[in-house]
Amino acid sequence: MDYEAVIGLEIHVELKTKSKMFSSAPNRFSHSPNTQVAVYDMAFPGTMPTLNKAAVIHGIRVAAALHMEIDPLLRFDRKNYFYPDLPKGFQITQHFHPLGKDGYLDIRDSQGKMKRIGVERAHLEEDTCKQTHFADYTLLDYNRAGVPLLEIVSKPDIRDGKEAMRFVEAIRNIVVYALASDGKMEEGSLRCDVNVSLRPMGKQELGTKVEIKNLNSLKNIETAVEWEIKRQRDILSAGGTIRQQTRRYEESKGETVLMREKDSDKDYKYFPEPNLVPVALSSQFVEDAIATCPELYEAKKTRYLAAGVSPNDADVILSKLSHALYFDQALGDGKQAKTLGNLFVGEVNGYLNRHEIDIQSFPIAPNALRALAKMREFGYTHKQVSEMFQYCVEHPSSTPEEAAQALGLERQSDETSQILPIVAKILDANPQSIADYKAGKDRALGFLVGQTLKEGKGKLNPGTVAKIVAEELGKR
Repeated sequence: MDYEAVIGLEIHVELKTKSKMFSSAPNRFSHSPNTQVAVYDMAFPGTMPTLNKAAVIHGIRVAAALHMEIDPLLRFDRKNYFYPDLPKGFQITQHFHPLGKDGYLDIRDSQGKMKRIGVERAHLEEDTCKQTHFADYTLLDYNRAGVPLLEIVSKPDIRDGKEAMRFVEAIRNIVVYALASDGKMEEGSLRCDVNVSLRPMGKQELGTKVEIKNLNSLKNIETAVEWEIKRQRDILSAGGTIRQQTRRYEESKGETVLMREKDSDKDYKYFPEPNLVPVALSSQFVEDAIATCPELYEAKKTRYLAAGVSPNDADVILSKLSHALYFDQALGDGKQAKTLGNLFVGEVNGYLNRHEIDIQSFPIAPNALRALAKMREFGYTHKQVSEMFQYCVEHPSSTPEEAAQALGLERQSDETSQILPIVAKILDANPQSIADYKAGKDRALGFLVGQTLKEGKGKLNPGTVAKIVAEELGKR
């Protein structure tokens, strides 16, 4: 019997705010353990939660990007289930009334076709502390406890590991470009739980669900899902039954391993959070939050492609937000978009990779890169532009024009007067090519242009040369 996988995702996004979700403690990564905390985070008696406005704005922007219906009444609930990694022993979340619901996200499936994945809900909550496990004890770092989280829950519309990976990648692009999160999966600021079940092909009834917890890379998401599908298919094909479990992915083994038998919702004992009153969001507040959202990944890509950047170059540029922001500064009016995209991917990205640095440390300013792109379009060869690029990275205070002068590549200001004598010399030396051109052999023009450029030792504009040669041929 053949089986179909039914997959739903729960993506936890740590929001980029100055303070935590319900306290004034700093929201910062990689500080000494238990130093980024306030009395509320440690559940001191009498302390009360205070809602983080910036987290709400981030949540609204992401929900809007996912085409969700946004609830104008902000309400929170208590997940009254013992949390050893939250001092107060429970979590504040939005169980009954999520911030956003009933949205969608379009991705490419395993065959490269566009597929719409439903998004069931997006709700705000607080993160738990970081646990470091040893053989006979566990250390708790409460710096992360209370960090704002946006949990995004997909509908069970995903069918394989590649679709799961692409869905998470698209979510990461949204939250990073919205400046809602840094999206660093390796640091845990974006984590993913995957629910996988199998059912006989053609059946509508869902199979028993298994959850894989805390996947922290795109590669692990794809491989963990594919391995779990195979594990369940092997059990079912052998006549066994799937048990409802929570599992984790063991990267070193390339397989999922049992953590515990799955808890049910009744174990969480949800009820409305008594210490946070509902907050009515005005339509103006919601509209302003959406209107002030930075340009998102897909909008940038559409703009780049329309300006002439190739799809492959656009993907490389957009792979990092910092790259896209630099490229936008270099792009200016967009007239050199295609050339600039080629220059960024070929020269800039290559330089960054070779030297293992970020774009913030790149020595050429965006406007200087734009000048190099203009020079390429003006007629400088790829080799000449590469030489000027190398000169500029070695002499950061130099402009591309100064690089051209230092390398002996500068163009004459009155280029026509410089070209005409050379063209005349070439035409006089090649009467047969003139005859061939008159006979309709277009290759003759290319030959004469090439000879002129060669005589000019690479300092002439090919476009201008071609125009002058054609004009002079017409006079003979």
